[in-house]
Amino acid sequence: MDGTLTGARGTARLIPRTLVVTGHFPPEDGGVQTFTWELVRRLPADRLLVVAPCWPGDAAFDAGLPFPTVRRHGYLLFRGLRRLVREHALTAGWITAAAPFGLYAPLVRAAGVGRLVASSHGQELGWARALPTRLAMRAVAGRVDTLTCLNRTTRAELGAAVGRGTRLATLAGGVDAERFAPHVSGEPARRRYGLGGGPVVVSVARLVRRKGHDLLLRAWADVLAARPDARLLIVGDGPMRGPLAEAAAREFPGSVRIAGPVPAADLPGCYAAADVFVLPCRDDRRGLQTEGLGLTTLEASASGLPVVVGRSGAAPSRCSTAGPACSSTPRGRTPSRRRCWSCWPTPSGRGRWARPGGGGCWTPGPGTAPPNGSPPCCAASPPLTP
Repeated sequence: MDGTLTGARGTARLIPRTLVVTGHFPPEDGGVQTFTWELVRRLPADRLLVVAPCWPGDAAFDAGLPFPTVRRHGYLLFRGLRRLVREHALTAGWITAAAPFGLYAPLVRAAGVGRLVASSHGQELGWARALPTRLAMRAVAGRVDTLTCLNRTTRAELGAAVGRGTRLATLAGGVDAERFAPHVSGEPARRRYGLGGGPVVVSVARLVRRKGHDLLLRAWADVLAARPDARLLIVGDGPMRGPLAEAAAREFPGSVRIAGPVPAADLPGCYAAADVFVLPCRDDRRGLQTEGLGLTTLEASASGLPVVVGRSGAAPSRCSTAGPACSSTPRGRTPSRRRCWSCWPTPSGRGRWARPGGGGCWTPGPGTAPPNGSPPCCAASPPLTP
């Protein structure tokens, strides 16, 4: 690579030699991990150094990367930064999650990095809603050159919290539209999880309380009353996995599958096996834990699925309640049978149109095209391009 990146308008930009400081990086799973990976892997490898926490399996993962990665135990990501900056001639830095790792900004500056960018997700919204953490967030924003936001919704709330002196830019997450696509076969996943031939609802997320899977189970009896052959597939891991599996086995034996974590290669097939995607996320701890965006909603959309989301953070800004293709449930409420039922596939197939908060979101179906020539929002965003 020559160190340049071609933007959406065809212009080539020279990418500075960049230090990426991240607490969220593969092989660990998670939304911020995916956000970071999908952007970093598109940067010129010869102008990049990543500092990330140790994680089981990281040596094998790092061995296949085209750029150097330095692992640190715990979250002591600032150790040895001055030497790394000097040895790799780094001039710019990206802190991939401002909360809490933006607190390292003074140390990154002291190591010799000139220009510094930090990114926000859901946790930063939570920090903006309580005075002590809001003050910390304001301090972080004052120590970086640019704070990035996922979309207009998060930008407005964070802008009010950090003040006018901070330069804000939009940096949306993206997904790999070659992996997550309507042409992927879902039959292997249907057979693997015994989903049968009826309609399938899938939910992919970290299994924590704010993702709302307990609400989804609460609504599932109504779905079964209308379609006894319906199946629910929940993919992911986390502290709620055990309680969800127990409730599913007790209340819905045979109709709910808790798959747990799946290999990355199998994940597109889980979406392809389904007819509807549901992420019933909700604010937790009085709004201090909230959804930043929910990259799995983009993966589902890229896979051609209609999407139902909860009203938490920026998640509903991706959707419009004007039509069934992408809709949101009231804040903290159980997703209704009507919302799930309205998204079952029609005889014409999956091609649906929704209008999220930043433009158009087209979920393509066979033989269909985006209305008015609108581009798919499922395409991965240009790396680090506001």
